[in-house]
Amino acid sequence: MKKDIEYICKLTSEITITEKKDFVNLFNEVFHTDYGLDWFDWKYMDNIYGDSYIVFAYHGDRIVGIRSFWRNDIDGHLSYQPCDTAVHKDYRGQGIFSNMSLVALEKVKGAFIYNFPNENSLPGNLKLGWRINKYSYLKLVIDRNRLRRETKFIEPDYLIWRFGKSPINKYYYCQIGGDFYLLFKRKNNIYYVLGRFDKEYKDYFIKAHSPILFNYTHNKTFTYRIFKNRSTLVSYQKEGYNMEKIDVPMFKADFF
Repeated sequence: MKKDIEYICKLTSEITITEKKDFVNLFNEVFHTDYGLDWFDWKYMDNIYGDSYIVFAYHGDRIVGIRSFWRNDIDGHLSYQPCDTAVHKDYRGQGIFSNMSLVALEKVKGAFIYNFPNENSLPGNLKLGWRINKYSYLKLVIDRNRLRRETKFIEPDYLIWRFGKSPINKYYYCQIGGDFYLLFKRKNNIYYVLGRFDKEYKDYFIKAHSPILFNYTHNKTFTYRIFKNRSTLVSYQKEGYNMEKIDVPMFKADFF
């Protein structure tokens, strides 16, 4: 590790208000966003599963890197999803991203670690010991009667925290038959189906009128053959876990 960079890894319940502000400020600077502390509190402090791990990289008193391992359990398995990673433009190419990852991975030994990297960051993940778990492909929903079999149910506590109370995104819904579906708006009238939910929680979301629906499947689709649009799930090999038996639903992806 570069000797003049200090790496600090903390549980979210242990971080100071200064560290919280450092995290949000660097994230906003790198990604040109305008998130507030309410975003951090919602995602990390109010997390229904408990503490996440966050790595801070400092050069003196200056925050130069952040990387979180966000607590996001799967079917009762202690699980973390790396996300919200940023390195200041003046400090890139110095191995800070890899070093932050290694620091965090030491802390989460024994947990199931999964991620949805884009094609640019996938090679870096594989070099650090991740492996490809599965691919998912976008598909235009033509037969809406089959949608129930192709989607997972979103538990109410997760639905409300993760989607209903999000301070940065709006989510939509549609009703097909007796089922209610949570939607992520892509653009215009195009929506991705994230999962099914109980009718009583529909007021958390906006009703979509005559939406064009897409969902994800594990089979290559006509849409993929044209647009080459797929999602890659990677997992970090941990002893004692059969990765193929842990089914990570798409609505767990941080980018929705």
